[in-house]
Amino acid sequence: MISTVKTGAPDKSIGQSDKKFRFDSLGLTLAFLALIVMFSLINPRFASYGNLLNVLTQTSTYVIVAMGMTLVITKGGIDLSVGSLMALVTCVAFGLIESGVHYVPALIIMFLLAMTLGALNGAIITFLAVPALIATLGTMVAFRGVALLHSAGKLYFGLPPEVVWLGQGAILGVPVPIYIAAIFILVTHWLFNLSRFGVHVRAVGGNREAARLAGIPVTRIEVAVYTYMGIAVALGGLIWMARIDGTQATLGTAMEIHIIAATIIGGTSLFGGRGSLYGTLIGALLLTMLNNALVIAGVEFFWQLVVVGVIVIAAVTINNIRENRIDWINQLRGRRAANRSKPG
Repeated sequence: MISTVKTGAPDKSIGQSDKKFRFDSLGLTLAFLALIVMFSLINPRFASYGNLLNVLTQTSTYVIVAMGMTLVITKGGIDLSVGSLMALVTCVAFGLIESGVHYVPALIIMFLLAMTLGALNGAIITFLAVPALIATLGTMVAFRGVALLHSAGKLYFGLPPEVVWLGQGAILGVPVPIYIAAIFILVTHWLFNLSRFGVHVRAVGGNREAARLAGIPVTRIEVAVYTYMGIAVALGGLIWMARIDGTQATLGTAMEIHIIAATIIGGTSLFGGRGSLYGTLIGALLLTMLNNALVIAGVEFFWQLVVVGVIVIAAVTINNIRENRIDWINQLRGRRAANRSKPG
């Protein structure tokens, strides 16, 4: 996707998404619609208005965090610490509120802490040259440990009504979390698809060195992407703790698996340079809808994890085939092309 940079002038193609990729989510959309029809035929309760609203509400937190993850993976990174970070910042916010701090400054501190720790991830990766997988694996464990130390195993509950409304309230019959998620999707869409920042994110993910030679502030982009990831985690955590009116240090355990799965299923390249917010949205909805259908069918939670794992492997495999990264398949394609070119 990143063209060779000519000396003296940046290549205009850097960071631009190819037209083919814009339609990559069509198959995912058709699969999504087919599953809705199939689940509705199997169990009519699935297609009820109340259940559909429930699916959208459940998806809201995952969609918000997955929007941030789309930017991170498109940049060529990964973030395994999202669940631990969510547990930490929600425990800190709850602790402040319980100690008598007004909920407004408590939530502001929650967002600032999430942004700071997100930026810390970016700084470790950028300035210390630690691979994103290792860096965020380390902070995943560290953040979870700090959350456990802060809470001392305590289960927090009892938020102010104004905060609870953000997770349990409704406007015109539609749950508030759906509105919040929709607004965040629109903001991320503008940032990713309509601003120079989004172009730079794709450029850094596609070819970091070429982006640097083109004059793109690579270091600032990398730190900014993880800072935005922190914002997404804080907002998703706010909705989650408001929905259940509580939190604890184990909140968000294994959440990163679902977030990364939704992003990869949506078509974002694990190798960076290309991403699809629409695909991520459909991927998150598909996973939540699948889990919802399995719950209605009485399938055990552990089997749900098996299904998610299989879907992730299948999605990455399809992505590798599309990007010609599997040698033996490339060899088969080459042989077929050679046979077709032979006369008679």
